Amino acid sequence: MKQKQLFIFPSVLILLATLFFLSACNKTPVNPVSAGTWKYFKAEPGQLASNEINCFAKDQKGNIWIGTNYGLSRYDGKNFLSWQEKDGLIYHEVTSIAIDNNGKVWIGTPYGVSFYDGFHFTNYNVNNGLVYNEVYGVAVDQQNNCWVATGEGVSMFDGIKWVSYKKQGGQTLVYNLVRCVLVDKNNHKWFGTEYGISEFYNNQIWVTYLSPNPLLNFIFTIYQDNSNNLWFGTFNGARKYNGTSFIDITEKDGLVSNQVVSILEDKYGDIWFGTQFGASKYNGKNMVTYNQGNGLAGNWVTSMITDKNGNIWFGSKNKGIAVLTLSKP
Repeated sequence: MKQKQLFIFPSVLILLATLFFLSACNKTPVNPVSAGTWKYFKAEPGQLASNEINCFAKDQKGNIWIGTNYGLSRYDGKNFLSWQEKDGLIYHEVTSIAIDNNGKVWIGTPYGVSFYDGFHFTNYNVNNGLVYNEVYGVAVDQQNNCWVATGEGVSMFDGIKWVSYKKQGGQTLVYNLVRCVLVDKNNHKWFGTEYGISEFYNNQIWVTYLSPNPLLNFIFTIYQDNSNNLWFGTFNGARKYNGTSFIDITEKDGLVSNQVVSILEDKYGDIWFGTQFGASKYNGKNMVTYNQGNGLAGNWVTSMITDKNGNIWFGSKNKGIAVLTLSKP
């Protein structure tokens, strides 16, 4: 197994992370001119399930799927449709969503995963194959296998059976608490954990990526841009990986906050970073930040996605959704 960087394991990671978070609590984001026109979606009966947004996904028809703290919603461009436990969802708090190659939907929750075929839900937890119930992320590979990131390792479902992967003496996962999963364009699987990054490919090769800075090893999200760069959201800013080396982007570069929980590339090639203090847009040189004062529904951006028209959807911690139609640069 290859290891890209040396790592000094910190015994005080949780303390450092807590101090890092608290030190940012007095930030006041800047308020530049808006980047375009905005519209908003709030929770209403028969509409969006909740204002507490956790995740997005887009299916092959362009529908936007929305994971909230109180149900799953889908927007078809005109109307919302929502599902809760009474409809068969395994649990109402949706932490992650993935669309498979046939347009079916995988839904992660703290109590297992649901598979929705358009008509019925099939639920999985530790009693029928899942390695652990608390699910942080889901992704689907080119063979239509579903990969599930949990608090105790990774599970993969091939349509028939579950296979699980856990840390085993440094030869597989770097750490069992897996916060996110991404399948890249080469069908490699990337797992962001609280103690580093693991890459898995060819069904046998594991690669570990670690930083001497413990806050850079706490991975919230992974994103692949159109140039095939991988972006990692961490406790100490964003990391860009070009296949050879890492470039770190932090508050010193204009990022509104170092705790990056979501990342997105827009239709013009700019990279957006979602944080608890707003969203920063990066064009490769300069950073511009957006917040509740100039368009966002709420400062805490939990998730982002582009719709079929290139509009950016921003999910907020508890204030619903803002959708930005970008002006031409």
